[in-house]
Amino acid sequence: IQSVFILRRRTSKIDVVISKTSIAISPIFQYHSAVLFNFLTADAVFCAHPELMLRRESLANPFAVYGQALKCSTLQALLKYHHQG
Repeated sequence: IQSVFILRRRTSKIDVVISKTSIAISPIFQYHSAVLFNFLTADAVFCAHPELMLRRESLANPFAVYGQALKCSTLQALLKYHHQG
């Protein structure tokens, strides 16, 4: 991930993630959980786990949790989504 821009309007928020590579979707699958494995393009919507999303459930990304030293920010993000239901 090269950078993240946050767009806000009233109570809505969208994170615009800029990839370090020419593969635009690669940063999406580096996040801590499947709740963030969704993206929009100019002509499509992608959701990696639509059934989970509709049930307001998610999966932890095993590499983000177990494949490297667990960062405090990753743990805080996982807890945030856990508490939101």
